[in-house]
Amino acid sequence: MTNRSSIVFCLTVGVFTALSAAAAPATYCNPLPIPDYPIGRQARMVTNGAPAEGNGIWLAGQKEQFRELADPTAIWHEGKWYLYPSVDMAWVSADNGGTWQHHPLNIRDVGYAPTVVKHRGKFLLLASDSAMYSADAPLGPFVSLGRIQMTRVSGMAGGTDPMLFSDDDGRLFYYWGCTKAGGIWGVELNAANPTNAITTPKELIPFDPVNQPWEAIGEWNQDPNAGWVEGSWMLKRNGKYFLTFSAAGTQNRTYAMGCYIAQSPLGPFAPQQHNPIFRTTEGLVTGTAHGCIVAGPEDRLWAFYTVRAGVVHGFERRLGMDRVDVDANGDLFVPPATSLPQWLPGKIPAGQTSADTGWLPVNGGQPTFGSTSAPNLPGRLAVDNELRTWWQPAAEDAQPVLTSQFSAPATIQAVRVIWRDVGLDANRGVNPGPFRYRVELETAKGQWTTLLDRSASTEDFLIDYREVAPTVGLRARLVILGWPKGITPGVAEFTVFGNTIVKGQPAKADLN
Repeated sequence: MTNRSSIVFCLTVGVFTALSAAAAPATYCNPLPIPDYPIGRQARMVTNGAPAEGNGIWLAGQKEQFRELADPTAIWHEGKWYLYPSVDMAWVSADNGGTWQHHPLNIRDVGYAPTVVKHRGKFLLLASDSAMYSADAPLGPFVSLGRIQMTRVSGMAGGTDPMLFSDDDGRLFYYWGCTKAGGIWGVELNAANPTNAITTPKELIPFDPVNQPWEAIGEWNQDPNAGWVEGSWMLKRNGKYFLTFSAAGTQNRTYAMGCYIAQSPLGPFAPQQHNPIFRTTEGLVTGTAHGCIVAGPEDRLWAFYTVRAGVVHGFERRLGMDRVDVDANGDLFVPPATSLPQWLPGKIPAGQTSADTGWLPVNGGQPTFGSTSAPNLPGRLAVDNELRTWWQPAAEDAQPVLTSQFSAPATIQAVRVIWRDVGLDANRGVNPGPFRYRVELETAKGQWTTLLDRSASTEDFLIDYREVAPTVGLRARLVILGWPKGITPGVAEFTVFGNTIVKGQPAKADLN
């Protein structure tokens, strides 16, 4: 068999493998590809096009509906992740975070920043300014226990951004706080009657922009008059109590997570040396804060967190997850958030210590052109590593195609498409739904092969990340075949992950 024939045969086998493979994922990629992203809480009743108030949280001059998940609580229970974010609950992953399934609760949205804890055989749920709920299983059904009763003290924050913590001695604690220039508060609850506080509330962590300048609000932390210290989370590890929180504003790239440490659940607390513990200000995934830190598979610590994605509103957000580390001083920290494929637990290749796959966006920043483009929304905006820009085809384009070049032949391992549903307006019957598409790869000059086929999808994935069988090519194209009625499809990111072939290696394909 000639070398050229061998190449064609190998490519053909690889393509058929890609079409038939249905193996469980070995990787995950941020922002997380969670199905059924809901319409944001503050966007449900807006009239599209209405003037936006000048309160700093609407980011455009006119209101529009947007989608939102944020402020996640996660629990690892009997080999599965259960995820409870703001706006809708819950999602479950049985493969360590590779895929997620939507399991709507009987109380799907009772307030921002829900917290769930297993306490004395029950699952307790609480959200901002909500009643407390209890269930026998993590997916409910949940029943109301009523609201927490406690003594109010001067300067005490309202019940926003709650966190419930069940200590290993059976005691139960409640943390909260979300004010312009206040801090994080805490109280002990009656472990047997959890809606009753048994201690006097006290502030545990103050807003401290002088010593912690990263807490100041703004894209550059430029305003120390406000911080919106919020999003508390308690973790006990090796006998120490780690109380995390977020500050600098969820709408900003500087939104970050800090941590104080104590020897008891109500302090006194002192800031750990490594602060902030999680701050990512550049790249696709920024504003990484307000979430949780939880022990998961193999007892490894994981952070689930909010990701900034605001185009029209500061609460337009997505979700991410990453591994947590502990430094030599015993301080918690999360390396900068990942936006490239990472190996799932148990999938890291033998001999490799890093969870990074090494797969890169081979089309990132490369010439990318749409079959058509709406004014000022060209194809290059789909490969600019930014959630808040997008390519949009012209309204009359019945089958939009986005074609992206590589700088050299590359082996493709995975594909990610992040959509923007332009024109979303549920109040007028324009609802979210599935985007149907194919991703094709040019394996030889003028020869296009289907790499990923989502043409029959009935699932609503605002973010879709899929592994594919390794295949070599020089260009990729996204062929959009269908979208929800009334929506104009926008592509915030079209990313083809893999590795460029190094010159001098054996030839993979004839692309000349």
